[in-house]
Amino acid sequence: MISSLRIGTFRSCAADRGAMEPAENPLIIGAGPAGLTAAIGLVNGGMSPRIYEASGDIGGLARTPTSGDWRVDPGGHRFFTRSEEISAIWRSLLPADQWISVRRRSAMLVDGHYVRYPLHGGDLVSQLGFRSGMHGMGNFFWSRLRRALRPMDHSASFRDWGIEQFGRHWYELFFDGYVRKTWLTDPDKLASDWANQRIKPISWRVRRHHTNPDAFRYPRRGPGQLWEAAAQYLANFGVVPSLNSQVVAVRHQGSRWTVELQNGETASGDAVFSSMPLRLLIDVLEPAPPQHIREIAANLRHRSLITVAVALRERYDIPYNWVYTPGRNFRVGRIQNYDRWSSELAPKNWNGTYLGLEYFTHPDDDLWVASNESLSDTVQEDLRALGVSGSALEHVMIVRSQFAYPINDPERENSVAEIRDYLRRSHPSLHPMGRNGMHHYDNQDHAMLSAMRSVDQYFGANVDPWQVNTDLEYHESGLMKS
Repeated sequence: MISSLRIGTFRSCAADRGAMEPAENPLIIGAGPAGLTAAIGLVNGGMSPRIYEASGDIGGLARTPTSGDWRVDPGGHRFFTRSEEISAIWRSLLPADQWISVRRRSAMLVDGHYVRYPLHGGDLVSQLGFRSGMHGMGNFFWSRLRRALRPMDHSASFRDWGIEQFGRHWYELFFDGYVRKTWLTDPDKLASDWANQRIKPISWRVRRHHTNPDAFRYPRRGPGQLWEAAAQYLANFGVVPSLNSQVVAVRHQGSRWTVELQNGETASGDAVFSSMPLRLLIDVLEPAPPQHIREIAANLRHRSLITVAVALRERYDIPYNWVYTPGRNFRVGRIQNYDRWSSELAPKNWNGTYLGLEYFTHPDDDLWVASNESLSDTVQEDLRALGVSGSALEHVMIVRSQFAYPINDPERENSVAEIRDYLRRSHPSLHPMGRNGMHHYDNQDHAMLSAMRSVDQYFGANVDPWQVNTDLEYHESGLMKS
């Protein structure tokens, strides 16, 4: 397998290109991790791609919006990977002094208790009370016995999977509300295929006080710092993303592609690399796909994300990067403690508390279309539930991400496979990539890998970008830590 992003040539190809304009100019839709990674690979291969981004930002969900000296990470982006290719690209784009090592500390706030996540058996017994602990233990070992007698197949719902993994009591306490609030669906209607990758089982090992098993890299000034560096690298080759350039049509005629922007401008090339939501791509594709393909695509669903960054003048001791809030007393689904990510997300010498409240919603539902004033009332209620509402507000910033996460419902796998096979047959020079482009709940490094494999395919390699991130094992085992 070749890689169009071989790090040995990552910085050296500019001198070899000269002033000659390449014969082919691929088109890229989206300037997030997948789109920018594809652009770098194409540039390194001698192409001059053009990039069209619907929003006014670089980095997609991994951008870092700013307001003065305040910075927001709208989703919490840990930089970890088991791919040396990806790790080498990250190191090449940002020098070592711009990376920090961050220990992951997460917790679930249940019944007023911060229960560390990944869950540990000792915490479940000691922190939630003897009666709850014994109830949970009984349910857990009963689920183990049932699993031994009747193994569950991979097509189980998230609810069935969760009860099998954690027992009914701990599943309902920690995960049922989490799924309803953050995935916006009934757990019986959510496929479990991603759960093995994302959710760690309960650990029963004796914890050592000084162990640090889960650390990740993080750019000092937020995830967007990396993608701004990628954009600068591309600018050295004259490739500058066109922002606020929403694509409204993607036309294929003969061997050529044409994209049309909302303002009426058009551009043509020999291939299209698309990280726009797959259902939107099918909607704007010309000639129009068959009716059944359009119907399948129209049913692909996303979650939106509203991040409300709140700076409180009083200092609160919340010793976690993330706090999950599965209980009904919270509307917020997850809370980031930005000070535990990087002190440079806040102004220099800031001594208060800087939190990011994450609200998961469907595109265009009541919360998404709510006014800032109405949203502020919801935030105040959640701050009261968290116990930090008495402090004066120094700063508030709202960041909205409409197509943040594809939803893994039971129909997703078959639906995406039908769309994928149609595009392979009818449009082999159209390359969907990334989380939204493939409608697959990927980590950042998987989005990059899908772009790299798509570029390799463009240059003639016999690779399948759709095979990125199809393993069922836990994603974060064997992490690269520095």
